[in-house]
Amino acid sequence: MKKSIHIAVSLAMLLTLAPLGARAALAAAPASNDSYLSNQLHISQIKADKAWSVVNSNQAITIAVLDSGADYNHPDLKGNLLPGVNLVNPGKSAQDDNGHGTEVIGVLAAKGNNGIGVAGVVWNARILPIKILNKDAVTNVDMIAKGINTALDRGAKVILMSFSSLSYSRSLREAIDRAERSGAVLVAASGNEASRVAYPAAYPTVVAVGAVNGKNQVISQSNTGPELNLVAPGLNVYTTKLGGKYGSFSGTSAAAPQVAGAAALILARYPKLTPLDVRQLLYQTATDLGESGWDRQTGYGLLDVNKAVRSALSSDFLEPNNTLQRAKAFPIEQQIRGNLGPNDTVDWFKMDVPYDGKVSFTAKINSGVSSAMAATFYSENRTSITHYFGNGDTVTVPAKAGRMNIKLMRNGGVNAFTYVLTSKFTINPDRNEPNDTMATARPLVGNQISVTGNFHQEGDQDWFSYYVREYGHLDVTVTPDNKRVDLVLAIGKQNGNNTVWDPIYDNDDRDHPAERASKEVSPGKYYIRVSEYQQNAVNGEYRLDLGFTPLKKDLNEPNDTYSRASPLAAGGVMTGTIPTASDSDWFQFTLHTDSYVTIRAPFIPVSSGFRIALYSEKNMNYALASTNEVAELSDRGKEIFSLRLPKGKYYVRLNSGIPFKYDAYKLTVTQQPLVSGYRDISDHWARTEIARLSSKGIVKGFDDATFKPNQAVTRAQFATMLLQTMRATGSKVATTYSGKEAFSDLPKKHWAYNTLGVAYQLGILKGYPDSQIKPDLAVSRAEMAVMIARAKGLALNSRRTSSYRDVPADHWAAPAIGAMTARNWLNGYGSNFKPQGSATRAEVVVLLAKSYQV
Repeated sequence: MKKSIHIAVSLAMLLTLAPLGARAALAAAPASNDSYLSNQLHISQIKADKAWSVVNSNQAITIAVLDSGADYNHPDLKGNLLPGVNLVNPGKSAQDDNGHGTEVIGVLAAKGNNGIGVAGVVWNARILPIKILNKDAVTNVDMIAKGINTALDRGAKVILMSFSSLSYSRSLREAIDRAERSGAVLVAASGNEASRVAYPAAYPTVVAVGAVNGKNQVISQSNTGPELNLVAPGLNVYTTKLGGKYGSFSGTSAAAPQVAGAAALILARYPKLTPLDVRQLLYQTATDLGESGWDRQTGYGLLDVNKAVRSALSSDFLEPNNTLQRAKAFPIEQQIRGNLGPNDTVDWFKMDVPYDGKVSFTAKINSGVSSAMAATFYSENRTSITHYFGNGDTVTVPAKAGRMNIKLMRNGGVNAFTYVLTSKFTINPDRNEPNDTMATARPLVGNQISVTGNFHQEGDQDWFSYYVREYGHLDVTVTPDNKRVDLVLAIGKQNGNNTVWDPIYDNDDRDHPAERASKEVSPGKYYIRVSEYQQNAVNGEYRLDLGFTPLKKDLNEPNDTYSRASPLAAGGVMTGTIPTASDSDWFQFTLHTDSYVTIRAPFIPVSSGFRIALYSEKNMNYALASTNEVAELSDRGKEIFSLRLPKGKYYVRLNSGIPFKYDAYKLTVTQQPLVSGYRDISDHWARTEIARLSSKGIVKGFDDATFKPNQAVTRAQFATMLLQTMRATGSKVATTYSGKEAFSDLPKKHWAYNTLGVAYQLGILKGYPDSQIKPDLAVSRAEMAVMIARAKGLALNSRRTSSYRDVPADHWAAPAIGAMTARNWLNGYGSNFKPQGSATRAEVVVLLAKSYQV
């Protein structure tokens, strides 16, 4: 079955409609009295308004517009329209039922200087609409070829095609070759796929037109590449609309009619020019943009209508190029024209070759000498090759991907002559060839494979084989490097002497040209066939990526009930799969002492729907904890559960609303024995004192079952522990602060407001300037000693000596430190005390235990 082609007609339809009777607010340009000329910013950008004083019409030739037809009732068009041809519905008129043709023809040849609407590049013309696009702008390449032939049969000398197809067609190529022989200039939009120049613009004898914005920047969707010749404005181009209206449209479709109009004006000035002459004149007069000379983004540059109609044709506008340093671009799939003679014996060109392949050059030389010109080709990493050209000769040279320099030289004794060279590139067979049949299929080995292929000749197919050794999942993706390659993917499994094929994988979407297959597979041999839909030879490559994922083995199965629960070792990582929504995985662990248990899921293969529940052996009817957000918590690196549990046996149940079998979850459980309710003091040097003071309610830990013994003590925490100790040992200490002193950083809602206030009232803590008490400031070891001494009411006498090297006798805390050291309540670090070091929670507990004998 032949594919329909949704022709790339425009980037956007920006319908700023205005009725015919309305007048533009801005004054019209003096070159024409059309109402909306000031809205047609493209006219001045291509300098058509300056050209009109020289030539503005051409009624001597027929200009064919292959599109969706024309609005024959539009007052700004009907004076320029010939009876059209409807190839979509033969016998009916070429009345536009889509709107695109009307927009294109308005840019090309809306009646100019008629006091209404807009002006085309050509004011008065003979426009032949040929309807090849249906109401949805759909056609096929054979219809395009038929449209060109129809235009030629009716004597058209300019043929405009403001559409693009990504598919090569032999019939289309034959029609374009006929147009060249018939003396018709072909102009086509490069296409709006943000890819390689599409057809028919990509053929060497068609002027390929890309689109720029008002700042001469290429619009994002305009196709580019070695076949591009010119650019013209293509963003918000103001033109005619269906129903006698006006508005803007965008894309290369809007740019191409400007070039076709320029070609018609050139032929009005110089009616004897050949199509090649017209193309060369357009190229030689274009305003260079981007890189110097021709480039892939803008071709020869921006259309300049004024210069094109005022300039004499040069037979060699690429001069000077007589040295390698001055070499001019010779794009693949294009034509160049030049002169050689006694005074100009050498021309240099440079060609960028996209892939390893062959470049063919066909010459037209107006010299009777059979070998008038020598051509030497310097390809990267290859020995140079010299060939000789006579008129009509074709030479094919091998070329490596990269730069190839070309030197053309006049043979000695030959008179001056003009040459035309047309290039054609053919990609080399890929490294997997020959693999055109099932019998020659290339084996693919491994679970992750990537290979590159191409279609180097018409009818080429690439076959691969892949052996699956176990049940699993196969993912195959083929991705082209440009949208001209219309891939088709086929996958089949060998079954005895037969092969059972899947339905063809072909998404029929050239904007997203990759083809993908994702399927469950069983052991056996599979064949993969990659082909081009039209069976064309295409200068492009595709990448085939194959990934095989075997079924993940769940070594814990069967564990789908709690009676079959697998042991969940503390500190180990357990893995498993949930192949069905009804499956559950059960695990068990035993606590031999009260513990703090943390359950984590380092990896969950699904993004949601994974559930976990924790049960005690003592009551399997109700979960101790459960959540449906395991995957979400795992993604954030959070633990699933963290809780205190008494000794005993516990069960964990896992299930998932989204099954998975090609990847495994990861589950861990951490058990930390509790000492006096804490999980972080079991081997700490202050364990005994922390446990004893905790049992008396003097000190408390944190909600996560930690005491954090090595954490610095804040003033609020220190005051709390100290006052609790004093109360526990019989001191009558107030529980509520009754003082009048207010602290700017201690609001009454602060958790330690009363504790700090009482400590301040007792003279244990001192305040700071600006009425601050700094509740969250860490307490230093020197402050700890002084505040305990104050609380104990120790007599503090000045000392002549000190027990520590870093606490001199005149240190402000030396009396307190010395008094406590003498009582063995306080110890240093060898000969140092580190008075400025932060006091830890463990140090405070031990000091309180010793000083108050708790």
